[in-house]
Order: sequence, then C-alpha cells, then structure tokens
Amino acid sequence: MQLRQLEYFLAIWESGSFSAAATRLYLTQPSLSQQIRILEKELGAELLERGRHGVTLTPAGRAFLPRAQRVVQAAQDAKDSVRQVIEGREGDVHVLTVRSVASGVLPPSAARWHTLFPTTVLRLHDFSHRRDLEEAVRGGQGDIAVGPRPSAWEGPAVSLGHEEMVVVGPNAYEVGTAADPSELASADWVLYEPEQGMSEVVDWLAGRLGFVPRAVARTGQVSAALQFAIEGIGMAVAPENAVPDAWSKHARRIGPGVFRELVAFSRQQPSQLAEQYRDMLTSTDLPLTAGADLPPDALCC
Repeated sequence: MQLRQLEYFLAIWESGSFSAAATRLYLTQPSLSQQIRILEKELGAELLERGRHGVTLTPAGRAFLPRAQRVVQAAQDAKDSVRQVIEGREGDVHVLTVRSVASGVLPPSAARWHTLFPTTVLRLHDFSHRRDLEEAVRGGQGDIAVGPRPSAWEGPAVSLGHEEMVVVGPNAYEVGTAADPSELASADWVLYEPEQGMSEVVDWLAGRLGFVPRAVARTGQVSAALQFAIEGIGMAVAPENAVPDAWSKHARRIGPGVFRELVAFSRQQPSQLAEQYRDMLTSTDLPLTAGADLPPDALCC
C-alpha cells in the first residue's frame, strides 16, 4: 500500500468521479483506475462503486475512508514539520562546545538566535576538554560543534576568529600592558587539572616560552583559577573573554599575544537549521579577533 494510492482514493471521493479526480491529479483516467484496482486487490475488497451519479463508497470503503484520511493527514503534518524546521519556525539545534567557549563566546550568538528564530530551541552541551568535544562529534552527537580547530579533521570547519589568552594576577595594570616571558618563568602558578582543556594551553605556552610553571594550586574550573589568581595565590592563564569586566585590569597580554583559533565544525554537512546557526555565528560580533587582525608576531596555539 502506497501513500499516493490513499491520496488517489481520497481525491476520487472528494471529486465525486474518476474523471474529475484524474483531472485534479493530472493523471489519465486509466492510470488512476489501475492504481485503485491495485489498492483494492491488496486490501481484498472493493472500495468504490461507479454509478450514474458518480462514485459511492462500499461498506469496505466507508470503513477505509477515515483511516486513509488520518494517514494522509499525518504524512502532510510530517512534511509541514520538516518545512518548519528548514525555515527556522520549529525545531532545535544541538550545539557542542568546550566550557570556556560556552560562557565566554557564545552568549551573544544565543541572544541573536532567539531574536531571529524565537520558536526554536538552542541546546548547548559543553565539555571540559577539546578531545572530549571532538570524540562526541565523531561519535555522532550534536548537530554542530564550536571549539578549537581540531587536528586532521575531515568534515566541514569554518573559522570564527581567534580568542586571546591572557595572564591574570593580583595586581592591576594599564590597558595594553604585556607580561614579559621572564616574569612568567619565575612566578607561582595556578594550573588546571589534566581533564580541563586549558591545561594543554598552559603546557603549550610554557613549552613555547621555555619554562616549567611552578604549581601552587590546581583546579578544574577557569572561574576558580581566576579567583585564585586575583587573591594572589599565583598567576593563571585564561581566555580574555572569560575574564569578568571587573577584573579586566588584572589581565595582561602574554608577550606579543597568544591566540587560539575557534571554528564551527561538524562530522558532515550540517542540517539546514544547524547550517543557519553556523552562518549566523560568522556574521555575529563575537569577542574574537579576525585572523587578518592578529599581531604580526602573535603566537597561535
């Protein structure tokens, strides 16, 4: 039994004759009659009777009619639901990201998305480490991911910009002040636990600048690391967008500047609604630096 056969049956009943239904469906009358005979043969009963005044329903046809109407309506409802998702009038987008990006980068995009598509739902799933994010995407979770550019990625990846890493401590400085690498080598440090993605940023930075950070505290949260640093326990590295405005004077650029590229990526071409979210990200004013605006001697992790 095919959906189009049910649609043909309903069209005949609503039009009152085979000829009128054939005209409505842009079919020849013999083709329409053949499809109804196939349907009746599968059901094992005649559904329609031809008469001088048109067609009438047989007892089997009267029993079949409301069920056929429900099936055809359900199919139409399913088509409408998909169309509403494509047009952004319904549905949800599952966005996977890392924790610091979820709080420091994506809020402006969430606000704009709600303005553009108020009847959809943006579902955010955050991970502590980029490797967990990448594994989740490779495993088929989520519709799209936002995070550091994954290495050897075979799916689509669109650059969103670069977030700057800054060093935070108890003292306040003028805007634009940079921390000298020699100062970092001799400082006490608030470091991150290995399961926190920022731990690999600090390890990369220390290796690039040629020192081993002396740990006095460790934490799994960026917010806690910042609090410890402000209290004078030790220096901490964090994305600039994760530093609250009230603490901005405690944050300094690291040497010529240390940046990490963020991209929107997926395992395969994203669905229409997820693609709309990705395109919106590229046109939203995010707290990131465009590649063309990076300092010429910037370090990129």
